[in-house]
Amino acid sequence: MTASEVQTRGAAHTAGASASAAARRFDPAPLIFFAAALLLYVVRLQVPDTYVFDEVYHAYTAGQYAIGNADAYVWNTHATRPHVAYMWNHPPAGVLLIAAGIRVFGDNSFGWRISSALFGALGIAIAYLLALKLTRRRDAAILTAILLLCDQLYFVQSRIGMLDIFGVVFMTCAFYAFHSYLEDPPERAAGSLMRTGLFLGLAVATKWNAAYAAILIGIVVIVRAMIFGFAARRAGGDAVTARAAWRTHAWAAPVGLIAIPALVYFAAYVPFFLTGHTGAQWVELQKQIFYYHSRLRDVHSYQSKWWTWPFTVRPVWYHVTYTPGHAAHIYANGSTLLYWAFLPAVFWICAWWWKEHRASVAVLALGFFGQWLPWMLVPRISFIYHFLPAAVFGTIAVAWVLSELMRMSRWGRAFAVVYVALVALSFVYFYPIRAAVPLTPHQVGQRMWAPTWH
Repeated sequence: MTASEVQTRGAAHTAGASASAAARRFDPAPLIFFAAALLLYVVRLQVPDTYVFDEVYHAYTAGQYAIGNADAYVWNTHATRPHVAYMWNHPPAGVLLIAAGIRVFGDNSFGWRISSALFGALGIAIAYLLALKLTRRRDAAILTAILLLCDQLYFVQSRIGMLDIFGVVFMTCAFYAFHSYLEDPPERAAGSLMRTGLFLGLAVATKWNAAYAAILIGIVVIVRAMIFGFAARRAGGDAVTARAAWRTHAWAAPVGLIAIPALVYFAAYVPFFLTGHTGAQWVELQKQIFYYHSRLRDVHSYQSKWWTWPFTVRPVWYHVTYTPGHAAHIYANGSTLLYWAFLPAVFWICAWWWKEHRASVAVLALGFFGQWLPWMLVPRISFIYHFLPAAVFGTIAVAWVLSELMRMSRWGRAFAVVYVALVALSFVYFYPIRAAVPLTPHQVGQRMWAPTWH
């Protein structure tokens, strides 16, 4: 080996060591975004001090969980006060999280919303980490966190005692682990499969609609396992690796994607059993949940079709408080400038980045379309907040495109800055009707940009 070769290898080793050290360096950004989001969400969190929309079910039932009321867990009992009802038609994980806040801060509006605020802030940090993992670009991760902070639907759902924000965070974590599974050596994928199953179990134990994406993830894992199984039968050096991958999948896939989610789901019902309910009641409760969602044919004035969600056509009117000359509203709707960019951004990423970031694009497409399009098959009524799990991945796609534009030219950087500024200004402008700030009728009317928003 010549002296120049030794010097070259030494320089390469030094560069590699520096890169490894940089990768291990503490990144304060997730903590900063978590703190910023939590501050944004807790300001006026107690307003209004009455139940808002489905809080009459979710938050009220959480309060009953907190005092150990066994009747709150089952379908054939009734609340003892008017205008509220027990929430039994979803699994209890999310309600138990709301109950945890009530235990700490009391059965009041702050107590039944603080868990949502904490999870919403945590979700911003996790979205940053997921975007960094998918894009391998820190600017794209920062843009993701900023844009998600400015998403008005995410903001509203992070400040209400409902279940959706918990499911969103759990599913985002599941896709983070799933990306690790796709990138790990397949013979060493057991750990990432276990983590994926853990978060899928938590998501399904919050709301059953998480099962749509869970099934799609399971299909991907099964197809990969079959490919490894076929490759293991062939001769050659690659067959050894394929056999190791097949052996790992043969036990890790059923354990990670069936056994662990089932155990997590069942564990969410431990308080159900501790309050005196039986196994037969648990089985019947699962049947009642299925019957409820499969047979629900009610209509609601603020329901919306799945295909309208990326266009923010129909919000959900959560609350209004009237005072002389003013009204304080809460409308749940996505940020129009952000949501209109979702489909172009996702399609652009899928078309142009498949060869270079195959695993990342697969996760992005599955996270977006896999949590949105199954709603076309759901017979029950739906609302725009059902789009929130997919909106996280749409936001990542938009941030990824903006990151690419910033690298292209000075005009691309200018466009990205102006776009993010407009999304942020839009959040500020619509903040009053997302956070129950009193406005005059004229000021409210100024924020109703479409006839369908009324």
